[in-house]
Amino acid sequence: MPPPTVEILAGPETGRRNDRIAQIRKDCAEAWGAPPEEHRLYAFETGVQELLGLLRNGSLFSEGKLVLLFGAEAIKGKADLASLAQYFRSPAEKTTLLLITESYGIDTYLEDAAGKDRKKIFWELGADEKDRWVRDYFRREGLEIEPEAVEAILELVENNTEALRLECSRLALFFPRGGTVSADAVESYIAHNRDEDAFSLFDRLASGDLERSLETLGAILVSREGTGIGLLGGLLWSFRRLRALEEVLAEGRTWEQATRLHRISSRKLQAVYDSARRLWPRAVCESLIAFGVETDAQLRALGSGYERLLLELFVYACAGKKGPLPLAVPDGERRL
Repeated sequence: MPPPTVEILAGPETGRRNDRIAQIRKDCAEAWGAPPEEHRLYAFETGVQELLGLLRNGSLFSEGKLVLLFGAEAIKGKADLASLAQYFRSPAEKTTLLLITESYGIDTYLEDAAGKDRKKIFWELGADEKDRWVRDYFRREGLEIEPEAVEAILELVENNTEALRLECSRLALFFPRGGTVSADAVESYIAHNRDEDAFSLFDRLASGDLERSLETLGAILVSREGTGIGLLGGLLWSFRRLRALEEVLAEGRTWEQATRLHRISSRKLQAVYDSARRLWPRAVCESLIAFGVETDAQLRALGSGYERLLLELFVYACAGKKGPLPLAVPDGERRL
């Protein structure tokens, strides 16, 4: 199948979204006779004109080019939207552009320019789908799994098939074919051995425990998986999700309606966001998001030497002060 010139991949279900990316990558290789030259960009740090320059310049190392632009919902401004829409009408040859967002869409001007058939939304799994996905996974591995173990996995793992696949594959390694996965095993192998990440840090922050939050941040920075910018991006995603919940509550909806609307079905995750909304009411949440955006700008301006300090200040603002802090810039350094 020929690869698309442009496609919008939206929604929080990263597992099926990554499957689609893998299929497009395969289609590119088959259509062009060789694997594409691949570029991974982020809309908050790559301007539209820079993106267009990359798209229109020929590939140096391959027959074609695959460009993944994450955070595509950040593309705003009439000039940028018009330039990108113009590219959609006249795309470069042997070039595929994927506009990726974890929200459910990007600017409607771009969606209209791309066409309805060029947008795919990857919805989070429903409760029944998640249960069936986990059971089917272990069945393919030749394992049985207790109902309580399925429930424990769904409580402990983020609601997307990428995270479920990773944790289930790790768990399956500890059992011979024909074995049975128990709830105790899930607790032992997942809850006690899971890596710290932006989501577990958000859990600590939502509890209001500053000391444990700083310990979790330290563990993440020691592991050196990813960057401070990526970690902060994950935290801001959770804060924006909280703000969306609070906006629904402000409209008069119940908590159950709000979580269902935003597809937060895990009881554990519901408890995290319930604690978060009590710790950070709507106005506080919005101020922390703004402070996170400012912190992100400083991380980019000042570099890795200030990464720990800036992230610790953000953690303190969330779990300690519960509000933004003034960010002083060292003499001679430039703000964005």
